[in-house]
Amino acid sequence: MMMQRLFAKKRLLLGLSALALAGAMPFATSQPVLAQLEGVKDAIVEAVLRPEVKLNLSAEKQIVELDKNGQEKISWEALEGKVTVQPGDVLRYTVDGANSGDVEAKGLSVTQPVPSQTSYVLASAKTDSNAKVIYSIDGGQSFVDEPMIEVTLPDGTVELQPAPAEMYTHIQWNFGDDLASAQSVKAFYNVKVN
Repeated sequence: MMMQRLFAKKRLLLGLSALALAGAMPFATSQPVLAQLEGVKDAIVEAVLRPEVKLNLSAEKQIVELDKNGQEKISWEALEGKVTVQPGDVLRYTVDGANSGDVEAKGLSVTQPVPSQTSYVLASAKTDSNAKVIYSIDGGQSFVDEPMIEVTLPDGTVELQPAPAEMYTHIQWNFGDDLASAQSVKAFYNVKVN
């Protein structure tokens, strides 16, 4: 019986020591326990709740027909699988998608290359939102509102002029607003087959 009391007393002392150590922990760190728990909670929520933006790319070929009044009627035919296009054909590339995640996607930016053997159709890049459209003429290294190039005139002076459509290599849409959960985006641009 004496042995049981001694063992119980040691267990009580060990339990009280552990409790005292746990109580002293908040004072040993620079942040209170509650603040530390908030940080852990935020990290867990951030790890679980993430934006998930899925984008799809599709292509269409422009079809120009004359109606009964002789007016041009433009329609778009979806291109799927292996397709043959001819020089002069106009193709439209469409990027669409949505944020299927639980939280907003911050600072979404979508960049698309101008395919080889094609030239960008100037001013054709559009979107269904207020995204800012910028362009690259150096393989996607830099983007600007209106690409310019230096041109030497016959008298030897050099001036900046808008880059020709053939020089465009990439188009980028910057969605300044955050893309909310379940919100969709759509952007498109046209190219002409060389």
